[in-house]
Amino acid sequence: MKNAISILIMGLFAITVMAQTSITNTITEAHVSVKGTKISLAPPADFVNAANFAGFQQNSSGSSIMIVEVPAPFSEIGKAFSKEGLQTQGMILLEKEQLLINTNTALLIKGEQEAYGNTYHKYTLAFGSESESILINGTYLKSNEEDLAAIIRKSLLSVVYNSEKIINPFDTVDFAITAEATDLVFAKNVGPSLLFNREGAIPSTAPDKAVFIASKSFSELEIVDKKAYAENRIKQNPIMIDSLLSTTPITIDDLEGFEIVARGKTKKEQANTEVYQVMLFSDKLYYIFLGSSEGEYEKNLAAFKTIVKTFKRKKTQ
Repeated sequence: MKNAISILIMGLFAITVMAQTSITNTITEAHVSVKGTKISLAPPADFVNAANFAGFQQNSSGSSIMIVEVPAPFSEIGKAFSKEGLQTQGMILLEKEQLLINTNTALLIKGEQEAYGNTYHKYTLAFGSESESILINGTYLKSNEEDLAAIIRKSLLSVVYNSEKIINPFDTVDFAITAEATDLVFAKNVGPSLLFNREGAIPSTAPDKAVFIASKSFSELEIVDKKAYAENRIKQNPIMIDSLLSTTPITIDDLEGFEIVARGKTKKEQANTEVYQVMLFSDKLYYIFLGSSEGEYEKNLAAFKTIVKTFKRKKTQ
């Protein structure tokens, strides 16, 4: 399951480590409750509700503020925000600040990262408990530092977290999908992704470690060769792919794409694993479905295919 989470979830210039700062926030008229999360934020001016993820976006600059709730202890997540941990994600650590926001111990990280031929700066506010962690990412082009850095940082630090709020995890996605006809059940949403396994809880203890993830991209891309893109995408996960067994065109809910079956091994345990992926392309975005298991391959492959076929986009209001 750690592999599943890491899917969803992509040199030091200067480090500023400050004494813990205490911040007390309350809900104001400027705050907006982020649908599908336990978070309320005061978004910057000109930022609107995001169409493809939980958070806000500024269409004119391509900047975003994304909320991701991760089913992992904050004590573990916090370790990833070291200089070395961020370097493994291709990010340079610029600033690191310890905070206390209301009653929550938090970290505020600023980093620099290359993506899609551009240089981005990103603030990440991280906090949580031993059962879940909250990551709020504010991303913008480095060239917009003067205009956006301060206002995005201010928005992140306006956070109000309601741990008792009851949410519908399916509100975080613009599609419907179900595992009712299989022995898998819904376990957790991680940002714009839905996770299914046998226990309905994380971490999974099933011997075959079967897991299915349904998600949607949130960055627009010009994809010329969709088949090649899909075959390359399946290789970009913690499973080391040894061979692609099949690549087949598929159409679901009037969206065309490719269904791929592959085999490989987990990087850490070197366990034999079969991987199933479907990518459906919609304009410059895509939906991606990924299933993996370390045993009972035929049974699990049939379950993954059954779940994918239930996919249907929600009607826009």
